[in-house]
Amino acid sequence: MACALVLLLLAGALAACSGGSSGGSSTSDSAGGGGDAAVSRNGAAPEATSYRSPKDGGGRTDAKVPLPPARSVVYTATLRVRADDVDASAAKAKQQVTAEGGYVEQETGTSTPPSSTLRLKIPADRYAGLLARLSSELGTKRSLSQQAEDVTGEVADVDSRVRSAQAALASFRKLLDKARTVGEVINVEQEIATREADLEALQARQKSLRESTRYATLTVELEARTPAAEDDEENGRGFAGGLRDGWDAFTAFAGGVATVLGWLLPFLVAAAVIGLPAVAVRRRLRGRRPAPAPGSAPPGGEERQEGQEREMAAVGPAGPAAPSAPSPEDLPPHGPPPR
Repeated sequence: MACALVLLLLAGALAACSGGSSGGSSTSDSAGGGGDAAVSRNGAAPEATSYRSPKDGGGRTDAKVPLPPARSVVYTATLRVRADDVDASAAKAKQQVTAEGGYVEQETGTSTPPSSTLRLKIPADRYAGLLARLSSELGTKRSLSQQAEDVTGEVADVDSRVRSAQAALASFRKLLDKARTVGEVINVEQEIATREADLEALQARQKSLRESTRYATLTVELEARTPAAEDDEENGRGFAGGLRDGWDAFTAFAGGVATVLGWLLPFLVAAAVIGLPAVAVRRRLRGRRPAPAPGSAPPGGEERQEGQEREMAAVGPAGPAAPSAPSPEDLPPHGPPPR
């Protein structure tokens, strides 16, 4: 029984693979032949172009040349506009987009200064015309950036994987009906749960791609027209622009210095409160010390004065003393020496 179940599982897997490959081939065939998969951007199938054969005197049409398949392209753009009335321009943009079959995905705005940002979803087949109207009718266009991403290959790949996952899931559900034991039922149910999760992820990606290719995303940034803004735009270059930039840099530097001084001011006040009384007390203590008496040596000079007095005593008032004759007491006890 287990061997039979394994064979059934292998047969289901082979059937899923064959279903995926056949689905991929049908997609390419329809794309090449202009079938249901090859639809134009607005959802209508492209018509084949016919021609008349030069033979038989230009009779009826003999063949039809299919048009190239439609491409899946994701369009995104950002438009910056300066308007006299921001609210009126925003209302006009929303009205035009809604009239063309689009919608407003997100809207944000401020009152000081007046500004508004709109994220608009526009049908892809009407994107170019509506973008041109919004650029000219909302106000003065400041800038415009556009991007286009071709996702035709990714769309075809996701569609093929979705069909393969659906075929594999159907095969495993048939195997579940043929399971006989509890173990076989549990194994098949686990495989079905895994395949269902994969299929849901693929379907979510498929839906996102369809939404992205069906609607173009346009972000409109509206700002108010003010004299200051006009002056900035006019004086952005030349001597006046350089002078204005220099003044802005000077004011920024002065503001930074003022900020630093403001940060240090509390510390300077605290230092002054503590330091000024200490300096005053020190000066007062110096003023109360007794003055030295007249003629007295300055402190620390007593030893120097004593040394000078000893030197003067040794020298005498008339200079160094000359050698004197010996006194009678210094003579020897015997008489003078004989002649």
